[in-house]
Amino acid sequence: MVDLKKEEYRKRDLLYVVPFWLLSLIVPDAEDLYSYKRKDFKRRDLFYLGALLLFPLIWNDLHVHHVMVLAGIYAILALGLSLFLGYAGQISLGHAAFFGIGVYTTAILTTRYALPSIVAFWASAATAGVAAYLIGRPILKLKGYFLAIATLGFGEIFLVMVKESHTLTGGVSGIFGIPWFSVAGFTFDTYLKQYYLTWGVLVGLLIFSKNLIRSKVGRDLLTISTSEEAAASMGMNVPQIKTWAFVVSGTFAGFAGSLFASTLSIASPETFSLGFSLFIIMMVIIGGMGNLYGPVVGSILLTWLMDFLGRYQEWSLPIYGVILILLLIFFPDGIGTRLGIRLIYLIGYIPKKRRREEKKG
Repeated sequence: MVDLKKEEYRKRDLLYVVPFWLLSLIVPDAEDLYSYKRKDFKRRDLFYLGALLLFPLIWNDLHVHHVMVLAGIYAILALGLSLFLGYAGQISLGHAAFFGIGVYTTAILTTRYALPSIVAFWASAATAGVAAYLIGRPILKLKGYFLAIATLGFGEIFLVMVKESHTLTGGVSGIFGIPWFSVAGFTFDTYLKQYYLTWGVLVGLLIFSKNLIRSKVGRDLLTISTSEEAAASMGMNVPQIKTWAFVVSGTFAGFAGSLFASTLSIASPETFSLGFSLFIIMMVIIGGMGNLYGPVVGSILLTWLMDFLGRYQEWSLPIYGVILILLLIFFPDGIGTRLGIRLIYLIGYIPKKRRREEKKG
């Protein structure tokens, strides 16, 4: 039975592009993923961290750095949404509004009140978190499509408020001239510096998310995503857990919005429309829900895809749609999930093979 499963697994992988197919030649079954020791996961994390540190130095191109800065910002936003969508099993179509709250909080505090960008950074996250709490308390009593429509309504209301508040937000024109992010006199005024700033924040939030998922809160979220009725029968306060997951997700969006304002030096209402919310949801789905590394992979992929298709204005939407359909067909569990399984196996393959040879000898 196991041999048949492996044979089907290999045949399906033959349809993938060449790099993924080469990796799949030695990949085990998905259920073997949990048999790896924790040190294999640590090796994978060190591999990721080393790649992030060396990437901008090896590929020293300003445009590449700029796209990776955007990918890092979107990855923070997608990571927060993944906690709510992938782990808690809830739907949000208004997540761009919390991103916009972070953008405009930083823009207003730094341009109107001349506060340091590091203060605006934390204030943006706190403001987005408080807004998520106030909105989440009433609407998270809803489920499924009703919850999606409610979050969609919140996003559209916030967008209208920003466009009509000319004195505070600048209306349709937005706010320009936002100062660069700076800490203790050190200014992140180049794409390379902004790259390390953005991805450094993302790594910190990844560590926080991993600890959160491994805690009791993470287990509660997984239980709620499976069945809210079963979670309630076990004595869990389902509305409260969902609310705090929404708050954490909104806080992440506030962090991302602050970095966006400080690195691009602009705050515009067109940035956080409904299309942007759907764009972030696609990052989570393509990367893999219920996987912390998945949203990061999805963010990098879709950011580069949109940058590439920007050269073909007339054909960009059809090509974009076809590529997304193919990704969903060949990677139904998400690219991040599939690559994670393969990379863990590759990292642990050589030491496990050595141990087998030692036992035989």
